[in-house]
Amino acid sequence: MWQRSRLITISSATILYCYLFFLALTRNHNSVHEIITSEVTDLKRVDEQNNLQASNASSMKEKELEGSDDIDEQKEWEDTKVTPINNNTSPTLCRQVYFWGGGKAGSTSLFFTLTYGPGGVGNPQNTGPFVRAFPKEPCGGSEWKMWEALTKDTNKCRGGSDSNSFTHILNGCPRVTSIPYARKAMTLSDNPKFLMLIRDPVDRYVSFLNDSVRRGGSKMNIEDAAKNKRSGFGMNLVRQGAQLKTLLSVVKDPKQILIIPMESISLNAEGVIDAVMDHVEGRRWKRNETEARNPGSVKMNVGTTDKYKYVTVSDNTTEILRNEFRQDVLLLESLVGKRFSWSSWARKDDDNSAGENEEQESEFWLVTSPASG
Repeated sequence: MWQRSRLITISSATILYCYLFFLALTRNHNSVHEIITSEVTDLKRVDEQNNLQASNASSMKEKELEGSDDIDEQKEWEDTKVTPINNNTSPTLCRQVYFWGGGKAGSTSLFFTLTYGPGGVGNPQNTGPFVRAFPKEPCGGSEWKMWEALTKDTNKCRGGSDSNSFTHILNGCPRVTSIPYARKAMTLSDNPKFLMLIRDPVDRYVSFLNDSVRRGGSKMNIEDAAKNKRSGFGMNLVRQGAQLKTLLSVVKDPKQILIIPMESISLNAEGVIDAVMDHVEGRRWKRNETEARNPGSVKMNVGTTDKYKYVTVSDNTTEILRNEFRQDVLLLESLVGKRFSWSSWARKDDDNSAGENEEQESEFWLVTSPASG
């Protein structure tokens, strides 16, 4: 029986080798070794992606609900070496733009509006300056390696030689805000640009918890989870002052960073798009408001599905969360140099704010760069 199995194995291997040899002849490859190497590489890539998806699925609930310091992720960034390139002066390489945080603050709406251009999702012709690249969120692992390859691809962008050519690529990762991640971005480009979306941290945290239930499959009680601050990952996601401080410790020029309040997207989408294009030094384009209202096109807002009712929290829980985030909001304001339309609660017990111009508290501003590094 053993000898029979061995003969079958040998016979199968022989057939496979002959098949690969035939492919080598028909495809004009130089050798069978090239075919084998190519096939193995493809299989490894598929296997790596499958493993990553399985790992993400199994660890998502634990990371989001119990909290994580992402030690392994940071080690991955620190262990990976990247060859510096100077893409923002090359006419054939795409200029790089990154979200810094942004999860549950309008990042998905802004990403798809920028990468699909004025035609919206329903229009396959992207007439904006951003290359529509896969995957949307190359935060790490094999997807980051795909992003690295894209940053070095000389066929994606043509330096704006005509009105329809692409000039930029956007990394839509909305959750990684570590120092190693920022250093990687700075290594891949001589002058990357960053977009940082800002939202009231209480609303943002509650939105994160709702999303964990609606899309993540969690059975948690949102009121209880918010009151007890159960999700360490979610809590870190909304500490925007700390995130901006981290980025400024790596990016020495504040003008490389654009601060975008979430409400600006809802109130003046065209103005935000123009500001983003000016920030990344790209050509402006007009968003077609008629097409944007059609089914299947991009809408610059945040909503819920018909099957899920968004859950809010009580005034008592809101106050608990405000006390938790108060100092971070004050840090954020000091770094940005402006107050936010929602942030007056952070200064309620701050004696240093007494007597200041009250009009400044309610002043609406569209976008800005940090006041200092």
